[in-house]
Amino acid sequence: MKAKRVLFGLLITTSIIQCTFSPKSGSEKKPFDYFGQIPPKDTAILFAPGIISDTAKKAHTLAISPNGDELFFSIGIWPNTKIMHMVKSGDQWSKPDTAVFLKDSWATEPTFSPDGKYLYFSTSKGKSDIKYYSLLRAKKVKDGWSEPESCFDIGGDTIWEFHPTIAKDGSLYFCYWDSKKQSGDIYVSQCSENKCSDPVRIGNPISSDYSDVDPFVSPDGDYMIFASNRTGGYGGHDQYISFKNNDGTWTSLKNLGTKFNTQHDDYDIDISPDGKYIFEYLKNNIYWMPIGDLICQ
Repeated sequence: MKAKRVLFGLLITTSIIQCTFSPKSGSEKKPFDYFGQIPPKDTAILFAPGIISDTAKKAHTLAISPNGDELFFSIGIWPNTKIMHMVKSGDQWSKPDTAVFLKDSWATEPTFSPDGKYLYFSTSKGKSDIKYYSLLRAKKVKDGWSEPESCFDIGGDTIWEFHPTIAKDGSLYFCYWDSKKQSGDIYVSQCSENKCSDPVRIGNPISSDYSDVDPFVSPDGDYMIFASNRTGGYGGHDQYISFKNNDGTWTSLKNLGTKFNTQHDDYDIDISPDGKYIFEYLKNNIYWMPIGDLICQ
């Protein structure tokens, strides 16, 4: 499921979708400093080399806080993956260290809620086998983060839950992975301060008879990017985008094309909280590139 493709010459061009995306007013809070890096222009480049990205660490799945002063990312090869944590104090960042609330557990794919109050992630914490991953969340508290609590566990040990992503209205999307069938579906739950509701499978056109995995939803919940191996793609799992209609349904899918898809499996796209950059996880590292004109109808 988590095989990554090799790096192609990733360029943003107007041939993908003809229009430009910019964050909605008020969506940007304190800007993230990106460790003082010179931002990429057209080509995907390595993100924070020597700080986060390093072939020895095998870094992936980056989560930046809405305020730009904290981040989490994963290292390792599943199921032996750890979530690392960094905090900014003044102008200085702490060195990466295993998230204190996950020191004793394998975990991966962290994501912040848009308000920064929760961190959602996939972990085998408390399970009898390190492959039995499900979704937990930790709450931001005065002195750091709370002990994790289970969001739900809908399939026991044969169903694993990965790649959480949450919108401002509390809609938590994730990959429901059937380990016996080796196939995924995208489910959604409604989360509040107290609990997350029982998840349900998303309807057409997101759902299919094929494997649909690794969603990313915008903070406003108005579009979703995910991977699917349905017919008509370039090979393996391809990246697709769909937009949410006013009535809650989703538009027909658009394949993101050869700039993001190859003949191999192509998983995992995340977007920075300021809406400016795309993060892809390639060759055991994190790459970033301008969002350009990717996200629009």
